[in-house]
Amino acid sequence: MERPSAEQLAATLSGRLFHEGENLLDRPVPAAAVAAGAPAGEEFEHARRVNLAYSSNLPNFVADETQKRYRGAGESPQWSNLDTVQTEVTFQGDRTIRRLIRRDGKPWDQPFESLPGFKWYGGFGSEIRPVFDPKCPVTIESEGHAQYRYTTPADGCFSYFHQQYQRFNPPRTGHVRIDASTGNVVELEEDARGFPEDFELAGREERITWDAVKIGDISYWVPVRATCVAAYYSGTKFRIEVEFKNHRHFEASTNVTFH
Repeated sequence: MERPSAEQLAATLSGRLFHEGENLLDRPVPAAAVAAGAPAGEEFEHARRVNLAYSSNLPNFVADETQKRYRGAGESPQWSNLDTVQTEVTFQGDRTIRRLIRRDGKPWDQPFESLPGFKWYGGFGSEIRPVFDPKCPVTIESEGHAQYRYTTPADGCFSYFHQQYQRFNPPRTGHVRIDASTGNVVELEEDARGFPEDFELAGREERITWDAVKIGDISYWVPVRATCVAAYYSGTKFRIEVEFKNHRHFEASTNVTFH
């Protein structure tokens, strides 16, 4: 039996069985990632350790979120105002929960998912781990001091996109900038392309920025801004500018009565 090539192994490692269902096997380090790991160097390896530890122990907190949404068409550079959506967003691990929703200043008494047009759900750790986890099929290339380019195939470790009853996990390319002294991610760009036409969505780009924010007496590394552009095969496109403010502790209390 012949030994598989690096390309064959990388294709196998990107298969669905490694990230769906009850598979208990650890994904081996992809050959493509090993081959491209040398240019990244020790700086990236330090960032890998820092961010894997960070994404495994994400702080729970609440923030006031403002999403300014714009709509455009085709190749035109012009954007028209769609609305401004304000929420109280709770980050629990890599999950986000939005409540107290207001659209253009008026209460929105339906779920966030019911808002018309493209919505930016935003993750917290879900964008970080796929770039740094050595078990994921990602290729890293250095672009200079503290900046890296990454590529990952379809059905990699990033989250699925959902469109009604359909879901698809496209290939991603992007850039990540880190704080050279701490290893923390400062900015992460993600470009998702290659959607099938019957999925309607043609592509989505996003950029998320993190910074140190004091919550109580402790400084946390949390998201502070994001920008997202989504384009549809129909020619419709959306731009969303997101800002997080007033970060504070997430607190949950339960009253238990014993009889």
